[in-house]
Amino acid sequence: MIGTYTLTTADADRWRAVLPADVSVSGSLEYVRICERETGWPGRLFVVENGAPVAAYPYFLRPAHKLPFASGIEEPWFDTCTTEYRGPLWLNGGIPEGADVPKFPELFARHCREERIIAEFAHLSPWISGELLQTDCIEVNREIVYVDLTKTAEEIWTRSFSSDARRQTKQGQRAGVRVRRAVSTDDVREFHRLYTQTMERRDATDRYFYPFEYFLGFFETMAANAFFVLAEYEGRVVAGGLFFQDRTELHWHLSAADREYGHVRPVNVYLYETICQALGQGRERMIMGGGYQKGDGVFHFKANFSPLRARFFTYRRVHDAAAYAALTGAWSGFHSGARPRDDFFPAYRATPALDMLAPAPNVPAA
Repeated sequence: MIGTYTLTTADADRWRAVLPADVSVSGSLEYVRICERETGWPGRLFVVENGAPVAAYPYFLRPAHKLPFASGIEEPWFDTCTTEYRGPLWLNGGIPEGADVPKFPELFARHCREERIIAEFAHLSPWISGELLQTDCIEVNREIVYVDLTKTAEEIWTRSFSSDARRQTKQGQRAGVRVRRAVSTDDVREFHRLYTQTMERRDATDRYFYPFEYFLGFFETMAANAFFVLAEYEGRVVAGGLFFQDRTELHWHLSAADREYGHVRPVNVYLYETICQALGQGRERMIMGGGYQKGDGVFHFKANFSPLRARFFTYRRVHDAAAYAALTGAWSGFHSGARPRDDFFPAYRATPALDMLAPAPNVPAA
């Protein structure tokens, strides 16, 4: 018999049993807990069961009634968002073929009505199962680059890397750049130092600046599924990256580099060595991510490491049209009659300097 229930991060053992980090690193208890502490948004895991869990959906619950322009709203309203490249997923083969059961989008819509969730937003994996979503709410956002990890090191070097990537990687290797993983709190602190400098140099918005404790959380609680790679030159850490991995994917999440040492190409070297170390471990792909705009320098850099592309999707679904319209109207009144951007969702969370659709930057400093 089909049933549903919802877990919080306090339900640690049950969350880990339903959705282990090896199945979905970005939906794991540890990952969600770290993001929960950073954002203040409670993490939730919506589960569909048919004798055993068959589908799960990790998300964050964001209070909409606490927005500054919603002061007149007495009842609690919420919306949801997800971690990057995450949405609902099948578990253990999903519901048996031919079973007469409600569709997942209908089950989650009922959950949203019960929890007063007015809008649902997700950063979806390009490889997510469309049958778990209401298809008319899926939108193509941008193109991303990925590397096929089922290939050999020779195939990656000769067929995946461009001539520029090979030349720059060799340049860094000849210069003496050495790559290693972070093994101590001090190593994590070095990455945080470089990352903060990189964001300052790029005039990044506040949401891209993470405290040291954010990175330390991954290092201390997710040793099997998160790791920092550091590139050293002449005894100094000059670049680094934060990676996540589960059973099928490796994800290059964040990068940092000291511009003064860009000429020795430390990012090229640490990416090459990380890719090589990931081969032969059963994972299917490494997600490099995309750019800020179509064809920009960020995308061009990543494209040098692989010719493979996938479409990155977002999911935008309104569950309570009246409440959504009321909050959007309150937003406009708060902003002197302005209209939120048409491409922003939910509209009432728009701000002039914040693009909620952009994934966290993982680009190297040139």
